[in-house]
Amino acid sequence: MTSSTYQYDAFISYRRKEPDRAFARDLRKSLIAEGYKVAFDEVDFLPQASFLEEMERCVKESRFILAVISPQYFESGNTQEEAIITKVMDMADRKRRLIPLMIEPVERPVWLYNLVGLDFTDNDPIVPPFDKLKAAMGNPLVGKADTSQNEVPTPHPKPSQPSDEKANNQPALSDDLQKRLQLTKDLSGLPNPQFEQVVFTLRPPAGSMPGSTAPLGDRVAALLNWAEGTGGCGLDLVESILEQILQNPR
Repeated sequence: MTSSTYQYDAFISYRRKEPDRAFARDLRKSLIAEGYKVAFDEVDFLPQASFLEEMERCVKESRFILAVISPQYFESGNTQEEAIITKVMDMADRKRRLIPLMIEPVERPVWLYNLVGLDFTDNDPIVPPFDKLKAAMGNPLVGKADTSQNEVPTPHPKPSQPSDEKANNQPALSDDLQKRLQLTKDLSGLPNPQFEQVVFTLRPPAGSMPGSTAPLGDRVAALLNWAEGTGGCGLDLVESILEQILQNPR
């Protein structure tokens, strides 16, 4: 996607709990005041579409993804952001477009490795993190900045819906994404010995996954990234092996 086809300067990804929500709302207002067009779930997600479908759309249509990082962002069972971002953006794309915003100290998982991000926890920074964020984002989209975003939101038509019939038939969440979400949930809930059985059976290449001492969530994400990537085994095989192990526990 080129700069001329992006619809937003940034999409804010955050955990929908306090204080993360308050920070995300304030960040949105500050960016809008600077002329940026911001995709935000409470304003831009269509009510008739699925939450994950709209998240994926906004990730694809935004120049930058701003991830508000706190321990809550990585809570067990909350895998939506990770599944969407790792599906839509490969590692190279993440380095160009994904900016972690740390609002609390937290150990970051493998899919956020090598991204410096911005530290909003420092009470006395040399350069304010918001100024660094604006510098990283550059100028707003030409002709698309809309300071009226602070007002009551207006209807947001869904792209590529030329007829009423098509608008009434929202596309289902992709099978691959549904499968990845379910596998992420199932694998993350496995006892460590059973997860090691899955890894041993699939035999991902050396270096494609962090070691056994790494957090299980990091290892699950790395396994699925390999499975979906070039030369990977595919999600269907992961699903099949998982079912066999669950049906025949050792």
